[in-house]
Amino acid sequence: MYKMMIVDDEPLVRLALHHLIDWQALHIEIVCEAGDGVEGLALLKARSDIDLLLVDIQMPRMNGIELLKALNDPALPKRPIPVILSAYSDYSYVREAFLLGALDYIVKVDMDEEHISPVIAKAVEELVRLGGVSKIEASEDEDKQLVQESDKEALLQKLLDFDPYEEAESFEQWLLSVSGLLNETNEMAIVIQIARAIDTTKLHGFIQQTIQTVLHEMSILHEIVRREAGEYVLLCVFPHDRSESAIRAHIHSAMTMIQTRLLQYVNAPISVGISDLANGCKQWPRLYQQAKQLAAKSYFAGLGKLFYGESASHGSGVKDKEGHALWEDLKAGRLALLHAFKQSDESQWVREYEQLEKRMNDAKQEQPDRVRAFFVDVLWELGAVLYAKGKRIEEVQPASHNPFDEIKQMETLEETQQYVRQLLQRAHSAIHGNSLLNEARYSPSIASAKKFLDLHYREEINQSLISEMVGVSESYLSKQFVKEVGCNFIHYLTKLRIEEAKQLLEKGIKISDISERIGYLNPEHFSRIFKKMTGFSPKAYRESLGRE
Repeated sequence: MYKMMIVDDEPLVRLALHHLIDWQALHIEIVCEAGDGVEGLALLKARSDIDLLLVDIQMPRMNGIELLKALNDPALPKRPIPVILSAYSDYSYVREAFLLGALDYIVKVDMDEEHISPVIAKAVEELVRLGGVSKIEASEDEDKQLVQESDKEALLQKLLDFDPYEEAESFEQWLLSVSGLLNETNEMAIVIQIARAIDTTKLHGFIQQTIQTVLHEMSILHEIVRREAGEYVLLCVFPHDRSESAIRAHIHSAMTMIQTRLLQYVNAPISVGISDLANGCKQWPRLYQQAKQLAAKSYFAGLGKLFYGESASHGSGVKDKEGHALWEDLKAGRLALLHAFKQSDESQWVREYEQLEKRMNDAKQEQPDRVRAFFVDVLWELGAVLYAKGKRIEEVQPASHNPFDEIKQMETLEETQQYVRQLLQRAHSAIHGNSLLNEARYSPSIASAKKFLDLHYREEINQSLISEMVGVSESYLSKQFVKEVGCNFIHYLTKLRIEEAKQLLEKGIKISDISERIGYLNPEHFSRIFKKMTGFSPKAYRESLGRE
């Protein structure tokens, strides 16, 4: 695969280029990005594997023409083949680029597969010619590389599953088959967990490329291993750093940048577990397990956070003793809850459930799967109570999916507790015939629609899509949404977006950037909507905050 770098100051253009065409079919891998010519030149000086450069003409600090001139520097490890991106079809810009060695150009208004593929194919032909190999030989080299990458992936997967002490002999044999950064000093494992609500099967390529690009930009030596869906393991080393605080600062910056890009571009919240530093290849499995357990703490603390080693509990003997007492208390609380649930007075089960929630706050050092399993047990016992009354738990579920599966997919403890409380309330109403089931509760279709809007309001959403997703007609969704939520679909979506816009305005973010973040591609349209909802233009609203 030939290596390509994109240099463009527009993040959305860089994002679009990842998905517009099948780069792999053209034997191209996008290995890094830069936001201007200065960043691009720094990467070219640090790397010797960039074969192809896709560079914008108009950029701040150093534009594309200036970067092309800098490519003639003999100090560069390698001179890539440049292809120009231009927002203009004016040849006065492009002509100078050709004189400086650009192979071809792409006008941004024509940026689609039909126009891009022939230009890139032409660049690949030139790379093959300069390399002195035929297409067949290039294809054979690519096949060999894919085999090598597959072998490396298998070795890394095996490494993370090893117990180097119980499997000492096997581990020593395994060590003979690896080399490179895995035997360096100052090792650190990082686990990035993508929110469970995100379908990573389609986004995997972009997620991994985003992680890769940031780590390259910050010159962090690493390997990336994808474990189960949504889990990415970074094996990082810092052989030349001596200060742990400096390494942490470096990692903190990189992980924060990855968080921001994934949230902004594909609305994918992540949580990150960061292990301690260690030396020696035998430490990798332990560092991975530590980082994985730390990343899982987002279940208690919420998504979008970085968790370091000091977040873990200390004093395992005390913890074991206290942990046993905790689960005994929770089991007793669960039995008390089910006993109270059988009573017609709803205040009894509500009181017991609130006590259970308070006690559950002490479970923050436990593994989330164990906590989820506790709530699954609650549901099984609730199901038995309902069955004795001739009802099934699926009849009272507050969402359209199987409640047991819902519990296992919950992102946080708070979300789980709210879901179970709602389920208990609906079940109690169904058994005892009180009116709570209809008070301030949403029907399954409206609950699903509202939850989807709450999570995805930054994306392009329409009522037709939502109605199809929740399995009802568009007209029914429209009428029922107003009836249960108190406003129509569009008004609710707009309120979510404008409330986030207010928060972003307080942070000093550019109005055009805010518009894109919350789902309005046209800043003028966003400004009109904002003024209609708040009585202020975005600029006036920000100025009013300043006066306060």
